Amino acid sequence: MLRRIFEIITLLLILATTPLAASAQDSKTDAQRRRTEQYKKELEKAKREVQTLQKEKKSASKEVAALEREMRLRNGYISEVEDELRRVQADIRRSDKLIDSLEGELGRNREVYAEAVRVAYRNYSSNNTTNYILASNSIADAARRKAELEHITTSRKRLSDTIMAQTAVLDAERLKLAARATELDSLTRVLEAERRVLESSRVAAQRAYNRLSKREKEAINEQRKQQKQYDKAVAELQKMLKGNKVGAGFSRNTKGLNLPVDGGELTEQGFGGTVTGAKGAAVKSVYEGIVQDIQYKKTTNRYTVFMGYNEYLVTYTNLGSVSVKKGDIVKKDHKIGTIGNGIESGDKPYVRIAIYDCESKKPLPVSSFFKKK
Repeated sequence: MLRRIFEIITLLLILATTPLAASAQDSKTDAQRRRTEQYKKELEKAKREVQTLQKEKKSASKEVAALEREMRLRNGYISEVEDELRRVQADIRRSDKLIDSLEGELGRNREVYAEAVRVAYRNYSSNNTTNYILASNSIADAARRKAELEHITTSRKRLSDTIMAQTAVLDAERLKLAARATELDSLTRVLEAERRVLESSRVAAQRAYNRLSKREKEAINEQRKQQKQYDKAVAELQKMLKGNKVGAGFSRNTKGLNLPVDGGELTEQGFGGTVTGAKGAAVKSVYEGIVQDIQYKKTTNRYTVFMGYNEYLVTYTNLGSVSVKKGDIVKKDHKIGTIGNGIESGDKPYVRIAIYDCESKKPLPVSSFFKKK
């Protein structure tokens, strides 16, 4: 009987002491949450800008532009929240499976432990332990039998400890599942609220647009057309940058780069920034990179230069002239063009900057890369 229990405990102990696959912190989830928070922060800034314009009753064209920028950011934020929502749903499915597995394993271990305790009690009541040792053929056989009994006792204790540890893990997983379920409800409510506000912004933008003059409407429509062409060009260039190694030092960890315009001032606007400077000032590459494309718009007489820095795409928009050509490898601080004048009279000359991570296909905040001089 004792030998049989020894075999059962040894077999189940192997199963019971198998390391549990604890759910490690998912770095992608962390990155997703950081992006979501960044979108939220930029969205709040855009909302304040719209509110300021509406209170000050400035030009309707600026209000439309601000509203459309807010809507682009809100769409991006909604996209990020949807991604996070899908991650939470996947986590919940994984937790459900893990909890089912843990419950099954824990139930089996408890059954074995209960049987082992019952057998131990019966052996104790019938004095089987002593009889087992006294039935030895020699001193060596007695020592071996005594060691077996001690091992059975130790194994039973280890099985008990494993059951306690599994119970703690199971309780933790249940708490985690409850927290993720709460998070799922919260994200669902956030999405519903953001979609309602997005619709409200669309209505406000249409009202502001209706107040525009014919000339202003034509200008806004041209800007919209350019934005669509720009987005399409960015998507194509992201594919081209796959595997680019020029400017390999440029990454999410690159911080404190000088601005592309000497003496310029950076203003963040959503996931991009505007650098103002002196008329005709040189616009320089912030790092070694390769010129992926150059676009010229007849309607505005302005250029956009697309620079590839390793797996990152940086666009320089509203250049008055360019001094590079497609395919050029440009060193850091090398001139790529000159700053363009502002669109409206009285505006400072500026260059618009946008940064994209070609792996995630998401825009990045420019403050991660530039600093004011």
